[in-house]
Amino acid sequence: MGLTRHCLGLSAIFFAWFAASGPAFAADLAYADAAPAPASGWQFSFTPYGWMININGDVTAAGNTVAVNESFFDIVDKSDSLAAFMGYFEARKGKLALFTDLVWLDLGFSGSVNVSGSPFARFPRAVVSIAGRGQLDYQSIIIQSGVAYEVARWQNAPGSYTAVDVLGSARYWNQDVSLSVNLTGTLDVDFSRLGFNFKRSRGVAIARANDLEWVDPVVGVRVRHQIAPGKELRLLGDVGGFGVGSDFSWQAVALYGFHTTCFGIPFNADIGYRALYVDYSESGPFGTNGLDFLQHGPLMGISFNW
Repeated sequence: MGLTRHCLGLSAIFFAWFAASGPAFAADLAYADAAPAPASGWQFSFTPYGWMININGDVTAAGNTVAVNESFFDIVDKSDSLAAFMGYFEARKGKLALFTDLVWLDLGFSGSVNVSGSPFARFPRAVVSIAGRGQLDYQSIIIQSGVAYEVARWQNAPGSYTAVDVLGSARYWNQDVSLSVNLTGTLDVDFSRLGFNFKRSRGVAIARANDLEWVDPVVGVRVRHQIAPGKELRLLGDVGGFGVGSDFSWQAVALYGFHTTCFGIPFNADIGYRALYVDYSESGPFGTNGLDFLQHGPLMGISFNW
């Protein structure tokens, strides 16, 4: 595939994704408009966006762990399935905001598996070496809903202010993991004292499917800084899990929003970066299932306010 064709293909995929998407900044990016909310009356905003996700970490299915370190372009290039929908909705009145964020992903890509060493304490001369490739099909639903409340505001200059919100929410995860691993292993045992060695190699194919589901309590802080009317910087951080759902999760978002007009229709454009980490595991009848990885990448979205 030529470079031009490859880039055009990636662009088409991303913008189709972006057009169908919605805000993954959910509880995170809230406040899509640059001006403060009026003292009375509700304001509403909806933000569809595209998230160019990179994934780094481990996925475990039925005791089998695959290391995944894929950039967005690797995922696009290797995936036999790539689809997403992301949307953020917020209703705001004065200092109070109610928000819901939805992220849906359907990805398929490969990872690496490597195990080596002497796993048997009583038989230090028995050495196991296993290497292989794993195919991971990953469908993810993340829904975060909660409340944001403005606790502080400073007027910096005419048309400029800084505000701080505290956030309380619940983040629902549903992760459907299908893992296929092709392994080639070697067992090398030294019986030199008995006059011979034992060495054997074989290939192993493993396929498992696991549906992981849990809810994390989440608390966070968001800072909104209006640089000038129609130009706003938003920073958000939250932590969750605490052993209630996942062992731990965190999120960080930096977003720059600005007002613009397209075909006579005013809206807010958003660009930024988002990172979302989770560490979750559970014991199943066939071994441990879990996720320990970071999803991160640039964001681009548009916000419609009424």
